[in-house]
Amino acid sequence: MKSVKPVRWVLLAISTLGLLIASSARWVLAQSVQALQTPLRSAPRPVQSADWDSIGVSLREAFRIAVNEWISRARIQGGAVSGSTALLTPGSLVSDVNILGRMVQILAGWGVSNGAASAGSTVLSGAWNAWAANFQMRIPGAYPSFAAVPGPAAPLTQASVSPPLSAGNSVGEAALQSAQLAARLSEALRAEAANAAPGPPDPAMLRLATWVQASFEQWKSTVTLVGLLGRGGVPTYAPPYVPVGPVLTGNNSTSASPFVGPRFGIVVP
Repeated sequence: MKSVKPVRWVLLAISTLGLLIASSARWVLAQSVQALQTPLRSAPRPVQSADWDSIGVSLREAFRIAVNEWISRARIQGGAVSGSTALLTPGSLVSDVNILGRMVQILAGWGVSNGAASAGSTVLSGAWNAWAANFQMRIPGAYPSFAAVPGPAAPLTQASVSPPLSAGNSVGEAALQSAQLAARLSEALRAEAANAAPGPPDPAMLRLATWVQASFEQWKSTVTLVGLLGRGGVPTYAPPYVPVGPVLTGNNSTSASPFVGPRFGIVVP
């Protein structure tokens, strides 16, 4: 009979703990339901009205979002390797993100799905793609061990340097210059002027193009290329007479976005 009282205390403690757990679960559930019922705050959207300034702001912000998505999912694939030097050739910088498609989706979500928005998106995405498709860079000393490899091929090797993006170049960068970009934007949007907004689009498109060029130059000057990987064959390897040789038939890659630095797009007050 002496053991009954301790058992009762144990049962009482278990019962109390169960009540506490149930009460906590009900509180968590209530908070979750409340959170689901509370409208989420969306990102600030450009003000929509039938004028070229508003259309320009919408295009600017959609381009900012789409380009940053492109950057986050970019990668290097291809190019060439010559000894210890990595060669990023035109076509080796790619991304899974279609900037034009994303801009159209973003603008449609903002209620901007007119011909002017589509025409502007086509010009802006084409300018960025022209830069990316023609980007090239020579990176001396990227793979020091590739200068003399004691075998028929060099295994996948991490680059020993992280060059600034500004060390590369692209003939397509001219498409991102404000004068050329503004002219192409105005030409494309002028065809939609009757159905989009009154007046000429030129001033608003010049402001947009000026922002694009300044944002690109700022981004390019502060970004570093990282995570480069190389591999390749050693065609001159012929033991025992030629026991080592340089990598001459290699290529480059990255497993993730090669860009490290601030986001693209100057913040407009």
